[in-house]
Amino acid sequence: MKKRYHLSLKQFVHDLKGLVKPHYQASMWPLGGVMIIFLALSFIVGYFAQGILSSMGMAMMMIMYGMASPAAIGLALLELLIAIIVLIALSFFYSFFTTAAQFTYQDKVRHPEQIVSAGSVWMHYKHLRKNQLWRIILYTGLFVFLWSLPLDIIGGLVAKNQVLVIICRILNDIVMAWKGIEYSQANFLYRDRQPQFLGQSMRYALTASRRFMGGRKWNYLLIMLVVVFIPMVVWEVIFGALAYWGIYTAIYPLVYIGLLLMILGFAAYLPVIFASGALYYEEAKKTANLDEDFAGTFKPVAELTGEAYVHEVYTPKKTKKGKTKQDKKK
Repeated sequence: MKKRYHLSLKQFVHDLKGLVKPHYQASMWPLGGVMIIFLALSFIVGYFAQGILSSMGMAMMMIMYGMASPAAIGLALLELLIAIIVLIALSFFYSFFTTAAQFTYQDKVRHPEQIVSAGSVWMHYKHLRKNQLWRIILYTGLFVFLWSLPLDIIGGLVAKNQVLVIICRILNDIVMAWKGIEYSQANFLYRDRQPQFLGQSMRYALTASRRFMGGRKWNYLLIMLVVVFIPMVVWEVIFGALAYWGIYTAIYPLVYIGLLLMILGFAAYLPVIFASGALYYEEAKKTANLDEDFAGTFKPVAELTGEAYVHEVYTPKKTKKGKTKQDKKK
């Protein structure tokens, strides 16, 4: 069967509506509610960290004039470390939650009778292998960083030329977006081959995703632009402009209304965002060969357990005269 790399945008939108509409209310409230709570907690912790940095600057000035002890800096550093740890923990929690939401919609694509609700998302969250998923997250961040590093270095070397700096930044953004698209299916591919990942490196999910997206990247980009990116940008621009107009005219209620509508609009669109990723993978997988995508990645179980080396016999190496080192010692 000939591979079909391009999905029909019109058909995709039609299928997406059928996937999201039946349980939109039941899925929107938990997805949007968790996102709003995550944003609120992140803002509070970030505001707390900013206050700590300000107090550290004040404490350093007071130490210079002998009005405070160095212990104040140590205490502030400890508080800042705690704030950073909390932010990282919140980020990982929300990443796991979004993965659970995507897996829930993936199950609905496979079994249309299933319901997408707070309970179904929470069930998937509880059963996630989080120790494996966080490694996929770290590998993705590491590889994207390494791909963007050369352009960052070049941008630093030509810092005096503003035009070249802007070009490097644009190219860097393109590279990061491109690699993000290549690694976008890693979680879904990991889920389809989850038993085989026991004891294996999680970077194989990224390798398989890169192969899976070969020939599909432009089609994926087009679909996500039309379905996810453009509607969200239009919404954010409209109500972001309302908030800016409120600042410009000093009508501060407009600022709060604009920001609130931006957040609520994004929260209301989350079911479409999560469902579109799951639907694309399931549709693209129909013409993919996952065995080819994972070919040459997983190590044999015998190598992982060490059984492949149990029956190896050690033979001393002979010197040029035909004697081993043990014979020479004798």
